[in-house]
Amino acid sequence: MSASDEPRELRRLSFGAVAEQYDRHRPGYPVQMVRDVIAYAGARAGDRALEVGAGTGKATLLFAAEGLEVTAVEPDPGMAAVGADRLAAAGLQVQFVSSDFEAAFEQAGLPEHSFKLLFCATAWHWVTPGLRNQLAARALVPGGALAPFWNRPVWPRNPLREALEDVYRAIEREYGVTPAGPMNPFGEPAEIKSSTDWLESEFSDREVFTDIEVRLYDNPMRYSAEQYVALTGTHSDHQILEPNVRAQLFEGIRQAIEAAGGSFELTYQTLLCLARRV
Repeated sequence: MSASDEPRELRRLSFGAVAEQYDRHRPGYPVQMVRDVIAYAGARAGDRALEVGAGTGKATLLFAAEGLEVTAVEPDPGMAAVGADRLAAAGLQVQFVSSDFEAAFEQAGLPEHSFKLLFCATAWHWVTPGLRNQLAARALVPGGALAPFWNRPVWPRNPLREALEDVYRAIEREYGVTPAGPMNPFGEPAEIKSSTDWLESEFSDREVFTDIEVRLYDNPMRYSAEQYVALTGTHSDHQILEPNVRAQLFEGIRQAIEAAGGSFELTYQTLLCLARRV
């Protein structure tokens, strides 16, 4: 049984328990990508932008710093509290809406057709497939831009990939479970995986959105063993493992990195998906 078979809701709202850790160790997003999104949207300082799944504000801060008036939807109060604190510390004002996106219009009073841009940082896969594009169209003004993006680790040709695969496979053999997300080098991330998914699968019907495209940005990061274990612990498919399984997995990861010299470089590729509201 894969850990991804656990109830989706349990995973979706698992991040608040590690909100500070998440904010400290998850990678950020390229500033150039943020500016490219704003340019694609034709947005200017003072224009309204909606963020879905704001988390701890790692992307929120970047868009707000460009002068956009950001409304941030976040269902997890622990994550939103960290995000509000870090934005206040930066002197930026953002309105946080405590809701998931599916309920934000009816239950939280989110205004319709009011936003020049809707962006979503590594969270669009948590919004209901088949409904999320309808909700985006409901939020955006005509001509407004939809811009979800994901940070994804690039495992091919990584020198530590084989050693980490061995660690995960050992856990799978012993316990019959394995985290199936992107931090597992042989896992399958539960989000948009490729440009094909976005261009062909997500938008097979293009009556509401047009100008659909994908852009990629590379972002290399270096991690010590402790930093990487802490990062891995912020992923929901790892959080929901039984404590003894998780501890054994983390110790195996730590030992693999220490055996390779105590640190390693992991390149993230940010997949940016763009579409324009008709």
